[in-house]
Amino acid sequence: MTPKDFEKDYKTLNGAGFSISPIFTQSAWFRFHNKSEDFKNLYFVGAGSHPGAGVPGVVSSAKVLENVLKNELKT
Repeated sequence: MTPKDFEKDYKTLNGAGFSISPIFTQSAWFRFHNKSEDFKNLYFVGAGSHPGAGVPGVVSSAKVLENVLKNELKT
């Protein structure tokens, strides 16, 4: 499987298999947040959002969003 395959089959930007580059300024807190700062009630999960890429990162991202939503529903 090549980046061209990822781009064609999975519609990933430039065939990126794990979203954005794993460099310091795009990791941990610097990664895309799970809640949109521009649109109310728009949330994100996945390899490109906090905490990171790969299946464990995507599952962890969903767990982070679960906690965000629970906290928002309390208020």
